[in-house]
Amino acid sequence: MAKRSILLYWLLILIPAIIISSAAYRLLYHEQERINRLSVSAVEDRARVIGESIQVTIDAVQDELTRSLLDIYEDNIQATLLDWEENNPLVRNVFIWDKGRGLLYPEKGLVSTSEERNFISRFEGLFSGRIPWPSLNRDITGEQESSLVQDIIKIKSSKNELLKIAQSNSYRETKAAGVQEEATSSGGWVPWFAENKLYILGWVKKNEDAPVYGVELELMTLLSRLINNFPQARDGQSAYAIIDDSGRLLHQAGDMIIGQDIKPLLSVPLAPYLPHWAIAVYTDGQDISTGSGNEFMIIACLLLFIFIAAIASGGFLLMRHAKQNMVDAQQKTSFVSNVSHELKTPLTSIRMFAELLLDGRVNDQDKKNKYLGIIVSESRRLTRLVNNVLDFSRIEQCKKTYNMEEIELVPLLLETFEFNKPRIKDAGMESHLNIPDESITVKTDRDAMEQVILNVMDNAIKYASTGGEISLFSKAGERAVEIRIEDRGPGVPEKDRNKIFEKFHRVDTSLTATKQGSGLGLSIARRILEDMGGSLSYAPRQGGGSCFTVKVPMDPDKHKQ
Repeated sequence: MAKRSILLYWLLILIPAIIISSAAYRLLYHEQERINRLSVSAVEDRARVIGESIQVTIDAVQDELTRSLLDIYEDNIQATLLDWEENNPLVRNVFIWDKGRGLLYPEKGLVSTSEERNFISRFEGLFSGRIPWPSLNRDITGEQESSLVQDIIKIKSSKNELLKIAQSNSYRETKAAGVQEEATSSGGWVPWFAENKLYILGWVKKNEDAPVYGVELELMTLLSRLINNFPQARDGQSAYAIIDDSGRLLHQAGDMIIGQDIKPLLSVPLAPYLPHWAIAVYTDGQDISTGSGNEFMIIACLLLFIFIAAIASGGFLLMRHAKQNMVDAQQKTSFVSNVSHELKTPLTSIRMFAELLLDGRVNDQDKKNKYLGIIVSESRRLTRLVNNVLDFSRIEQCKKTYNMEEIELVPLLLETFEFNKPRIKDAGMESHLNIPDESITVKTDRDAMEQVILNVMDNAIKYASTGGEISLFSKAGERAVEIRIEDRGPGVPEKDRNKIFEKFHRVDTSLTATKQGSGLGLSIARRILEDMGGSLSYAPRQGGGSCFTVKVPMDPDKHKQ
């Protein structure tokens, strides 16, 4: 029943601890997932910011080139464009096209260079008139514009409307001859794909009758300007990169080696300015979350482990304490039962023989003497038992006091041994005494010392009677007197050798089951000796049996003499 109660108490602590730990770990896991999502979102936002910065840069470059193209005088268009082609690193090719006459520059045929022929071939659809000149990027790409691009278009529209409002009609009428009104001009930028490669063509037309002219951007030069918007990578586990329409890596920021088999974690398109191009984020396959996220999970799990360990340890200590209390309660119950029986037995004997003598039923003098001896012996037994119980109570309450004095040890041992001889004889045992003749003076409590010897000898008489022998030896050492009480009984099992001096403990054997005892004798004897500076120990006797060794400190002054 006690074991079931202990198990029930342990489960009442363990099950809630497991439930709490499971719930806490689940919350921590979800918190780690949230941190990971925030990390991915932060990376995506950063890539989007990079992409929008690139789009703003491209838009500014295109606007500047468009204004520069519109500022070219009509009679100097070809010369200015050729100068740009030669000196402007952003310009790869230039052209002039007329609706009626077709491509005016570069000229077709053998007079053109291979670069010019490839240029004419790339944009043959526009130069032949089959495809109209689009004015907005979204008309040709079909890509969904970002919110930033839409904002740019709105800002441009608002700017043009404000300029129109600000310019009065009189101002328009007084403009210099040959200068076209901005409202009649048109133009745009065309993202163009040829042989799965992106090319960007910018064009303007000042009025309905004017030719179309423009430039083709040098994308590598443009790219070299765009990479300034890239951040510096902070570790070797991730990288930001620009990839083109064919998935080719054009530029990366970060020391991570990007292999062909590595797929990007996410990508942000650069349409409509660079259709099918994107900002890609690569990782080395590990968690995208920062070190702080991983550290959070480690620290949180560590704290959770400490919490659960504290609960489990507290529960274990409580259960251990409860179990010990139950064991103590059982031992005390057994102690009360044993003491009651031991008190009852000598009292019954004393009463029975006393009544026989009182009623005059015994006339034989030898029998009278025998009965009186039994009454005295049982009275002494009762006295020892009562003394042990009283001493146990005083020791437990730390109220045991000792009257320390100088005494001769040898007479005390002889008197105690002679006192127990009748009991030894009645138990069917032989007694052996080996005590030196010299004087041995010790400083101790005489009554307490006598009780120690009586308790140890009583233990041997009670449980070692089958061995038929009990011996008492003593010898003086340099600092202590050693007293050995030996027997040839069954000895103490190895598993109980460290417990025989515990209160209420009795070795569980068939022999102890037939012998009444309180389990206090050896415990009290050791405690008394320790309080007076001595010790009591057990060792198996060579050849079988037990050997209890009592050590009593010698009086230093007497020892010096």
